[in-house]
Amino acid sequence: MPSEIPAEVRRSTDLFLSTVDRAAPGLVTGFYLVGSVCFGDFHARGAGRGRLSTASDIDFVAVADRRPGPGEISALAQAHAATVDRFPKPHFDGSVLTWADLAAGPDDCPDVPCAQENRFTAAGRDGLNPVTFCELATRGIALRGPEPSDVDVWADRDALRAFTVDNLSSYWRPWWEKNRRARALPLAVGMSPLFPVWAVLGVSRLHHLVATGELTSKSGAGRYAAREFDARWQRIIAESLSLRTGGAEGCRSYRNPLARRRDTLAFLDAAIDDALAQA
Repeated sequence: MPSEIPAEVRRSTDLFLSTVDRAAPGLVTGFYLVGSVCFGDFHARGAGRGRLSTASDIDFVAVADRRPGPGEISALAQAHAATVDRFPKPHFDGSVLTWADLAAGPDDCPDVPCAQENRFTAAGRDGLNPVTFCELATRGIALRGPEPSDVDVWADRDALRAFTVDNLSSYWRPWWEKNRRARALPLAVGMSPLFPVWAVLGVSRLHHLVATGELTSKSGAGRYAAREFDARWQRIIAESLSLRTGGAEGCRSYRNPLARRRDTLAFLDAAIDDALAQA
């Protein structure tokens, strides 16, 4: 493995691949890292706890020469279970595709074996979206198989942009509506460190893609937002970037989590509107 891969990623991928190779020799012929690792923005530990932690996930795309049969899906499930049982954090999430799937693109893939938040399913659609495919095509890290540049991988930038715009309107705008209500669960989530990292940096990533056409990481999105948004938003951007990077970038200045929640929601509202206006 390349030396820059974090130890937490290396140990989980080693265990998964060695386990599945013993149970189903020759099944996994390609294995690629996507997500935060491929942007150099992986943070194994973060602020908050449990599902409200800001820590990174390990995101992968495994590739087989053929569609796995029932016994091979069982081998994949067992290998994934062994991996998350031994290393429950960071989450080990991804999908198992064929080489033909990579060329066809997410919309033409059938349901596939996949995992989200450490939960494996034999047939699902987690990871089957333009972001995963475009990350793999442009930045994927090959741990097994040819380099992504030598593989026919679907990477339709127009579809990626359309997916991003739809995500802003169909996911993030309703998310903002739900979380601005003063109810017990939204308030509890809104006062956690995950809230500004997920919302401020998450929407800034989408704004970045709409504005530039390029993918970026959460931290990259924070740097972009610090450059592009006006002074009103610099405090919450700096807070979010600091929470994401463990204090390596940005700075924390909120003593009151309710004030942080308020500014997160205000930024979200403005950033969504601005991104959609550019679309």
